[in-house]
Amino acid sequence: MKSICMIALFIALAGLLAEAEMFIGPTTSTNRLLVPTNSAIIITATFGDFTNSTQVQLGDGGAPIIQSYFAPLENGTVYALAGPAELIFSNAVLFTFYRLTNSAIYSQGIANDPIGISIASNKTMHVFGVPAPVNASFNRPISAGGGSLSFMLEPNSPAEFTGPGTLLLNSGVLPPYAKFISYFIAEDGFVMPGQRVIAGPSGSFAISVEKSIDLNTWSPVLMENTSDPVQAYYRLRIQR
Repeated sequence: MKSICMIALFIALAGLLAEAEMFIGPTTSTNRLLVPTNSAIIITATFGDFTNSTQVQLGDGGAPIIQSYFAPLENGTVYALAGPAELIFSNAVLFTFYRLTNSAIYSQGIANDPIGISIASNKTMHVFGVPAPVNASFNRPISAGGGSLSFMLEPNSPAEFTGPGTLLLNSGVLPPYAKFISYFIAEDGFVMPGQRVIAGPSGSFAISVEKSIDLNTWSPVLMENTSDPVQAYYRLRIQR
């Protein structure tokens, strides 16, 4: 029974992921992009002028923070935004996105004062593409060998960091300007080809569909159009 329920859960998740949505701005009182609590959006394509016209509202309160620079997406990169949140645009823009529910994706606002995100031992933090450059450094505790490096998180360059350690971030800009990043812990979710994401709470089952044309080599897939021959095989893989 548990396997049947998991299969049904996967189909529901995959169905949601396979249905792209499109937002055409600017934002008005009747045309808004809201991301509810316990959900996230994955932005896969952007068109228009986002520079000096984009704001992001993170959390349930507080003023929207101005994005002085919002880089267009390049091939193979995605943006993510976890709710509760809203993206606000004053210019005409267009982008395509997918919605996720009950996701383990997090969005973090970044001001000029440094903040630290701790990453536990044997955990890997996957950072989605950042809309603007962010000052960063990674510090590893002496008990794990020590070491520190300063660098920049750049648009269209996703990054990963494995603990134990602390990722320190600051925006490099003063209020009312600020920046944000979105990320998830790899052990709590996984990325499918084509940058489709399924993420769940720690300890949940990882569910994926795999494809093979010879029953020997298998690769993960998501619901998508395919030109593979009819003799392709598919299987459901469930891992804890």
